[in-house]
Amino acid sequence: MKTYLLTLSYDGTDFHGWQRQNDLPTVQKAVEDALAEFAGEPVVVTASGRTDEGVHALGQTASFCCSLAVPANKLAAALNTRLPRSVRAVSCIEAQDGFCARKSAKRKTYVYRIYVSSRSLPHLERYALRLDSAPNLELMKKAAALIEGTHDFKEFYCLGSSAKTTVRTVYSCSFEQFEPCGITPAICEFKICGNGFLYKMVRLLAGALISLACGKLTLEDFAAALGGESGKVKKVPAEAKGLTLASVEYE
Repeated sequence: MKTYLLTLSYDGTDFHGWQRQNDLPTVQKAVEDALAEFAGEPVVVTASGRTDEGVHALGQTASFCCSLAVPANKLAAALNTRLPRSVRAVSCIEAQDGFCARKSAKRKTYVYRIYVSSRSLPHLERYALRLDSAPNLELMKKAAALIEGTHDFKEFYCLGSSAKTTVRTVYSCSFEQFEPCGITPAICEFKICGNGFLYKMVRLLAGALISLACGKLTLEDFAAALGGESGKVKKVPAEAKGLTLASVEYE
């Protein structure tokens, strides 16, 4: 029996998150069902982290152990013949025995996308949140810079996880705006890389930034919340559709 590391890309719109649930379509179920066809037996897949319902992934990673006749370097292509079109296996490699995609992850990068338009645009609506007007870029950059470093993010997570501590380290955090190009309107990207994230933490941070952009929150209150002060921000997560797990890094 061998251990494998699989990299996946998926559109989370039509899935009820990553984790397998009874009688509901989930990414984990789709991947495990496809693998079971090649293994001839049930296969349990462990992701680097569970994405919520509607959240997308460009570089989700997952590990599993089983015996397969298909070589690791050909498994991704083989799986794609069994997976739904909204889930693609990007690559697969053999990993060391005992490797776990969740426990071994060192850095994760998420991107939250916003597009600026007076009306909804079908080619963007599944993957980004719409704002009527462009946010104050300098204010957003200042807020993003405050997030970097080690903080107690207790004001930016929802109950429902088994996390032992709410302290996390953010290695880099940025807010960029890309000007309109052709038929594509202005796109804003909130990008964050850290050693781990609490339940709905990124969406809550994105929601706070959106409140800043709309004038419903001050930079001072946002900073106070990062400092652990309660009641400074409303815990309203930004819509799931704007969030993408971009990459997971290992040593």
